[in-house]
Amino acid sequence: MQEFIRNDYERLLIMMVGSDTTVRTASALIKKYHRHILWIILGVLFGLDILTTSISLYLGNFEQNPFMVPFVTNPGLHGMVKIVVYFFLFVVIEGAVLFIDEKKPEKTPFWVRLNFQTLYALILFALIYLIWVYVYVVANNIWLIS
Repeated sequence: MQEFIRNDYERLLIMMVGSDTTVRTASALIKKYHRHILWIILGVLFGLDILTTSISLYLGNFEQNPFMVPFVTNPGLHGMVKIVVYFFLFVVIEGAVLFIDEKKPEKTPFWVRLNFQTLYALILFALIYLIWVYVYVVANNIWLIS
């Protein structure tokens, strides 16, 4: 794979694999992998939540989420619960994306395509909402620690 940058306005990634050459703009690759970036951000925030919650509890604060109270006393158990939740979210959301991809909505009438686009928009909204919730949680934990 070789990468060439052609002028500042349009960056082209030219991938050469044997005799097959595909040309994609950088913005097309960002659109292709934007969900993956959101998953990475959410995973980092889950990890920061575990770390900041453990430090906060060590300093004498208490867990405010009633569902997590039984699990936060042991950081390992807390981490395992967060991993299971993250895995569950990943399977459900990526399963919905696979469902959309299998139906090939670009070859369907407009109203059907609109339904698939709405589902995909809801998927992105859910990911962004979870990220904002965990940004708040981590910020609140850091505020309690300081």
